Amino acid sequence: MSKLRFGVTDQMMEKYSDEIFFLGLNFQSRRGDPVRLRDQAEIEKQREGTGLTDTQIADKLDLTMEQVHYIRIVLEHKRFDNTNYAKLYKLGSGKRYRIEREGAD
Repeated sequence: MSKLRFGVTDQMMEKYSDEIFFLGLNFQSRRGDPVRLRDQAEIEKQREGTGLTDTQIADKLDLTMEQVHYIRIVLEHKRFDNTNYAKLYKLGSGKRYRIEREGAD
């Protein structure tokens, strides 16, 4: 069993990864448009599905905020392709991405 940062172990990563990912702000599920309709009761009812903060997730899973934060960042690094951001940054504002422009400067 290897210890990572903030007391997070490989077993903790395996046990909590999916739950942290789906409770966090990276994955949101909302039905209808209670925000636009200013339906506070429905907003609160759907709160968990629209993404919780690391502190809220930590309280729910009985972990520290730092542990949740660490696990979430490792997950994001593994699950998201961040090369798209580099492509968009290189492209510049006001231009559309075209595959034929890839590498052309």
